[in-house]
Amino acid sequence: MIYIGFLLFILSGMFEAVMDKLQFHYNLSIFKNFKNQLFWDPEVSWKNKYEDGDPMKGERFFLSKSLFVGFTDAWHLFKLFRTLTIFAGIYFLFIPCATKYMCLMFVIIARILFGLSFTLFFKLFED
Repeated sequence: MIYIGFLLFILSGMFEAVMDKLQFHYNLSIFKNFKNQLFWDPEVSWKNKYEDGDPMKGERFFLSKSLFVGFTDAWHLFKLFRTLTIFAGIYFLFIPCATKYMCLMFVIIARILFGLSFTLFFKLFED
């Protein structure tokens, strides 16, 4: 269970790297080469949650601005993945915790793995 928890934190770091690359370095990223730019390009993809891309027309589909926003564009999808893996990682790390010191050690290791994963993947996602 501990290994699953640590793996989930590694994945979470990767998902956050995708989010930051999309938001802050999109034009230097591999994502600018992907086919569906309406999904990947944050300059236009934020409009996907609205009918015809127009905020004045309201939601594109039921709860597309809230609960289901993770299915409207790449940034929100990877935010959904990041959040899910963090919560699942916490669950898998704290089940086997016998003492508060063991839990603290797991948190420190998970944070280090998250940071290393983020840094590695942030660089890998450059074009």
